[in-house]
Amino acid sequence: MEIQNRKISVNEIDVNYIEVDQGEALVILHGWGANISYWSSVIKNLANDYKVIALDLPGFGATSTPETIWSSKEYIDFLLNFFEKINLDNFNIIGHSFGGALALKLAIEHQEKVKKIILCDPAVIRGERLSLRQKISKFIADLAPNYLKKLPFYGFAEKAVYRLAGVSDYYKANPIMREIFKKVISEDMTHLASRLKKPCLLVWGENDKATPLSDAFTLKDLIVDSDLKIIKGVGHNPYRKEPEQFIKAVSDFLKK
Repeated sequence: MEIQNRKISVNEIDVNYIEVDQGEALVILHGWGANISYWSSVIKNLANDYKVIALDLPGFGATSTPETIWSSKEYIDFLLNFFEKINLDNFNIIGHSFGGALALKLAIEHQEKVKKIILCDPAVIRGERLSLRQKISKFIADLAPNYLKKLPFYGFAEKAVYRLAGVSDYYKANPIMREIFKKVISEDMTHLASRLKKPCLLVWGENDKATPLSDAFTLKDLIVDSDLKIIKGVGHNPYRKEPEQFIKAVSDFLKK
C-alpha cells in the first residue's frame, strides 16, 4: 500500500499529514521532537484495517510553526479545526508522550469525538515528582545561553549542557518552540485522568526514564476503563523499538 503525504492549511498553519481511506478512523499524535515519519512502520501495518490519519503537529516535521506561544489549549483548538477541515467527526486515537497528553485532554473535553484511546508513555503526570526537573530545565533554558555565548566553543558547550540537563528537546527547538516547550512541561494533567470515560489502553516501555513506569500504574488506577500493556526491555519509544508488540496490543484492543 502506497501512503502519500498530503498538505492542507488550517488557520494559517501549513499542515503535513497522512490519511489512508480504509475502515474505522484512527488518529495518531506523535510526541515532542518527533513527526509522522517516526510512525511509518506502525502506520503501514494499521492502515490495512483502519483509516489512519497522522499529522505533523505545528512546529514539528513539515508543518509550520505557530507564531505565538501555544499551550495544550491552542494545540487542542488546532486539532479540532484540522478534524473539521478534513471532515473527521468520530475516531479512535493514539497519542505518544506530548501527543498522549493532547489525546487525553481531547478525549475528556470532546468525548463525543473519541471512541477508544491508546496512550503510549503519555507525558501526563508533571506534578510534585517532576517539579525539581522542571525547575532545572527552565533554569537551563533561561540562563544557559547568556553564559555559554561567552565561550569560544559556544555551539559544542550549549549542546552538551542541554543534553546533561535532560532538555535536549529544548536545544533542538527554534525560539518559538523553545518557549512552547517551557510552557507545556509545566502542564500537569493528572487531575484529568479520572474524568476519562472512554475505553483506554496504556502502553508503556518498561525502562522509560522520561515518563517512568510508576506513571503507568498511577494512570491505570485513575482511569476506570483501562488496560495496561508493559513492553519489556525498552524505554520511552516502544512503538519504534518493538513495533510488532505495539501494533498487536493496539489491534487487539481496538477489535475487543
